[in-house]
Amino acid sequence: MRTVTAADIYKFQWPSKPTISPDGQHVVYEKTVVRKKTDDYETQLWLSDAQGQTRRVLTSTGTRNIYPVWSPDSRTIAFLSNRAFGTQLWLLSLDGGEARQVSRFCQGISSISWAPDGKTIYGIVPVAQGASIEVYDAEVTAKEANERIDQENRQWVNGPKRFDRLYYKLDAAGLQKAFVRQIVAIDIETGLHTQITDGPYDIFEPTVSPTGKHIAFIANSNQNEQQAFGGQIYRVAIDGGDVELLYKGLRVSYLSYSPDAKKLAFVASNIDHKEMFVLPAGGGDPVCLSNDFPDTLTDLTFTDMRSLRYTPVPKWSDDSRYVFALSTRQGKNEIVRFSTEDRNSPAVTVIGGERTIFHFSYDGKETVAIAYSTVQHPGKIASVKLSQAAEVVRKLRSPKEEFSTEYEAIFPENEVRLDDCNDELLAELTVSLPEAFSYTSEDGWQIQGFVLKPANLKPGEKYPVLLDIHGGPHSMFGYTFFHQMQLFAANGYAVVYTNPRGSSGFGAEFTHSVHGDYGGKDMADILNGLDEAAKRYDFIDRERVAINGLSYGGFMVNWLVTHTDQFFAAVSEGCISNWISMYGTSDIGPDFLDMEFLGMTDLETLWKFSPLAYVQNVKTPLLLLHSDDDLRCPLEQAEQFYTHIKKQGGEVELLRIPHSSHGVLQNGIPSLRQARLEAMFEFINARLPVSKEQASLANEK
Repeated sequence: MRTVTAADIYKFQWPSKPTISPDGQHVVYEKTVVRKKTDDYETQLWLSDAQGQTRRVLTSTGTRNIYPVWSPDSRTIAFLSNRAFGTQLWLLSLDGGEARQVSRFCQGISSISWAPDGKTIYGIVPVAQGASIEVYDAEVTAKEANERIDQENRQWVNGPKRFDRLYYKLDAAGLQKAFVRQIVAIDIETGLHTQITDGPYDIFEPTVSPTGKHIAFIANSNQNEQQAFGGQIYRVAIDGGDVELLYKGLRVSYLSYSPDAKKLAFVASNIDHKEMFVLPAGGGDPVCLSNDFPDTLTDLTFTDMRSLRYTPVPKWSDDSRYVFALSTRQGKNEIVRFSTEDRNSPAVTVIGGERTIFHFSYDGKETVAIAYSTVQHPGKIASVKLSQAAEVVRKLRSPKEEFSTEYEAIFPENEVRLDDCNDELLAELTVSLPEAFSYTSEDGWQIQGFVLKPANLKPGEKYPVLLDIHGGPHSMFGYTFFHQMQLFAANGYAVVYTNPRGSSGFGAEFTHSVHGDYGGKDMADILNGLDEAAKRYDFIDRERVAINGLSYGGFMVNWLVTHTDQFFAAVSEGCISNWISMYGTSDIGPDFLDMEFLGMTDLETLWKFSPLAYVQNVKTPLLLLHSDDDLRCPLEQAEQFYTHIKKQGGEVELLRIPHSSHGVLQNGIPSLRQARLEAMFEFINARLPVSKEQASLANEK
């Protein structure tokens, strides 16, 4: 056995998007691995029977085979692949044979779904404003198409760019071309397409009516809000007609038709707490199903172990009586059920346990397929029979109430493992296990914290501490594997991490409480958690602590080092130092800051909450780690902080990660992810070293 290293990034496997066939017999899922020779990733599709007896790989050509969707008869899988002509639609029959290419769109295709009759597939294709959809001619070869794609990309990168939208860039995607996302229908036999929509705004989350007559979708008709958080609900008749507005109000994120075609389930929020609604399919007044539900409906777990991240749309039972969704709660992601008929019927957790479920699908009857992670395992695929799963009523709780433990024993006994991802690697690793604790902080609020013990802990010894702070702020730490934390624990550090106010999973009041108070009681929650951990665990050396944080966590690191000098070292990654420039340079700046500061985006208020305003107080050795292509928290945020600290003679370093976005933690170039981890560890270890004896114990084979 050995402990975790930074180089293990090349060995992890990430399963995702389990999709169960309509007949409940099979599950197809994605599996992503690192290709060390080319320093990139490869995603292939795998198939398992729902009982876990057999599994096989379905694809081997191309490096990105994703988004599997079953045909209504459960015999064919549609998916997206980059094996030729960019990202195109392909079909694979379970009866055997090679995958067949269906589309040849010059700008690719996404968000595919089947028509109820199984003869047509709908998808979203980018269309140049004022132009028609471009398709490669039949005589164009894949090589010629790839050469054209490369040439167009070079021209785009090297040419001038002109914009008239407020939101004209997107982290990880870059500057946005003048294309509009439109719905197309594709005949699966001929490959011929029909454009269904032609409006001036982007379309997301299309869902096909079970009658085959309409498509509902999410869009934002306000050009200056098109990249903001959510939109309105529209529908269009498949055989032609005007687009109808069905709902405008809250920000809609996810959408799906009921099997009887009479209702639409959607998830929406006014700020950042997502609720479940049902709307008549033809429009009307929506009904909120989650008025008495405590937590938000999405996956907001902070982790470095996802390569492709999907949030599943609401799933319906075949009788249209129930809707199922993912819910974030107290460090866990669970599957919850809402009744669409009985408003007095409370929401219940149907699949839970101390883990993070990050995707699921449902056959509408009995079987659910899930993808999840635990503190010991990066990712698994499993199937569960709902009739044998425990049900626990979800209740509202005040932030002052102690955390309930009644939910914890609902790890279904009948769960069947469908994959073997990471099993071989984990068999050779010693993995440290965290312990959760709760404590009372400001205003008497209960806060959740975790302590990850050093590997091969020696009784009576004191160990240095890494205090880790999550991003968001509306994400959460939880019951999931975290490579970065395991690396520090493997080298003799105790890792303390908390979910301060502002985190998701603890109710709307808890989440919203940070608005207009960044660096206030949230900072107190974090420091109080460190103190509480030191009281509870005698191996924690409270006097020897380093801190690390990314995004909002980077803001908090900057805020802490400008308001205290108690830390031996600090790493601030993808940080925020100046809210004034953040407003104008971030890809989500105006919308995010209006939300987080309750509309108070005047210069005086933004400067008051900016760590840069207090930069003269920095005495802590600081590493600013930032991706060159970060459009969420742009590089200038780190540069401003670095320049002022360096000018005043402080100990500060700037590490720029090339060819990387804000999401380098999860999907950066593998070698750069390794370099990032090693740089963080080396900087902290040089200023807060573990004793030689403890280091050797931690790295025993």
